[in-house]
Amino acid sequence: MNEPALNAHRMRKLIQAIKGYIYTVKVENGFAVATYHGEGCAEITGYTPVDHRHHRDLWFKMVYDEDREAVTMHAAKALAGEEQPPLEHRIIHRDGSLRWVKSTIALNKDEYGRVLSYDGLITNISVRKSAEEALRESEQRYKRLLASVTDYIYTVRIANGVALETTHGPGCVAVTGYAPEEFDADKELWYRMLHEDDRATVIARANRAMQGEAVPGLEHRIIHKDGSVRWVKNFIVLRREAQGAVVSYDGLVRNITARKRAEALAEERRQQLMQADKLASLGILVQGVAHEINNPNNFILLNAKFLSRGWREVKPILDEYAARNGDFILAGLRYSQMYDKISQLFAGLIDGSKRIQKIVLSLKNFGHEGVRGARDLVDINNVVENAVTIVNALIKKSTERFQVSLARDLPPVMGNAQQLEQVLINLLTNSCQALRRRDAGLRLETLHEAERNRLVVRVSDEGIGIPEADLKRIFDPFFTTKRELGGTGLGLSISYKIITDHGGDLSFKSQVERGTTATVTLPAANIAVPSSGAFRTAAKALS
Repeated sequence: MNEPALNAHRMRKLIQAIKGYIYTVKVENGFAVATYHGEGCAEITGYTPVDHRHHRDLWFKMVYDEDREAVTMHAAKALAGEEQPPLEHRIIHRDGSLRWVKSTIALNKDEYGRVLSYDGLITNISVRKSAEEALRESEQRYKRLLASVTDYIYTVRIANGVALETTHGPGCVAVTGYAPEEFDADKELWYRMLHEDDRATVIARANRAMQGEAVPGLEHRIIHKDGSVRWVKNFIVLRREAQGAVVSYDGLVRNITARKRAEALAEERRQQLMQADKLASLGILVQGVAHEINNPNNFILLNAKFLSRGWREVKPILDEYAARNGDFILAGLRYSQMYDKISQLFAGLIDGSKRIQKIVLSLKNFGHEGVRGARDLVDINNVVENAVTIVNALIKKSTERFQVSLARDLPPVMGNAQQLEQVLINLLTNSCQALRRRDAGLRLETLHEAERNRLVVRVSDEGIGIPEADLKRIFDPFFTTKRELGGTGLGLSISYKIITDHGGDLSFKSQVERGTTATVTLPAANIAVPSSGAFRTAAKALS
């Protein structure tokens, strides 16, 4: 047998050994012009090569309806010259049964990379798929069975009021995650599994039971094997000998996690309704107070300006009178002592009234949400100035070490100044409330990260810090650690939404007893804005 014949013989042997069959698709100009199916096709599909020759669309009709799109795409990519992984899909056998096959394609190209044909290997994977499906169903049944188990029984054997041995029933896996064998191998496992805040209560109750006292069911927490916290209710039934001494007790541990979650959710909803009502009332109150302050202040400002202008006009007359007739008494003081102070008094009165007017305006703006989506170019330093003005009294009450460092010539941001001001007020207020000593520092700074073209506002305090567990939840609506101080748990949630709506980010870093830094980043608009003097104004507001 010559070499070509030997190679052909080997190829036939190899093909026969494969649990599948080979087909070849001839390609011209990117289109399939002919398909040749090998002899093995009858075993897998029920159809012979002759059947396929007489019915050119037989292969497509044989593909299961839900898989036709994937098979068509697989073939189209092959015609386009794309190498691709094997495709697993279903076909309808000639006898009507459903079969799983695996289609592997090898492209044949000319020296220019054009597809001349491709060979496909079809293998029957129905047995493997059936095994996989059976395994999946078995796993699902097991999971459903475990999920349905909410109780398990354990027994504690006792002698002279001391626990000798504890046996855990098989249901412990569903409730705790641990198998009975794990409890047998590690006698301290049950103790370690108890939530640390509940251990003392559970142990005290077990000791009372071992002394023969009937104890009621106890709800407590355990740490599941997966690390999650689960709630259980633990019932104890005592077993006594003829003389009345306790020889053992049976415990029933019931998983009540779902009930506890439902109760917690209901309580959270109740708190949400209460806080929403408080917020609505607060908004009305702020608007009303601002209105009541604004009316008399407008009267003061108007009259102060009028009197100041009148003083400027009458001062030359009084000066001339004093020059002719000598010094005289005015409001209990000599004119020579007060004539140069009256202008300052009027200026201070007008300045103070304008400051009240500004605070009232900020309060009125803060009392309502504003026009959603209304955006303009905003000078972030002006936003900081307004926020500091509003919380100035709280800052002065909370710390004697407040530092402001605002960068000059910052580019503006595109946004809603009122909403950004609301965020900074919230951050400053939180920092003030975290300070426990007046010598603890509070720092506010702005800067421009030119390489990222972003503005940064940082509020740093030397307060009590935020525990890591709470740090993960600070943006959750209605989560607060200051409920007793009137906290709503909405401030940071709203602030985070405002900042992300502006294309920015709000993040926190904190160490317990060391302090917290809140960082706001916002995209800068590509327009230069000269310094607004915000640093000077903010510093003055605290003087």
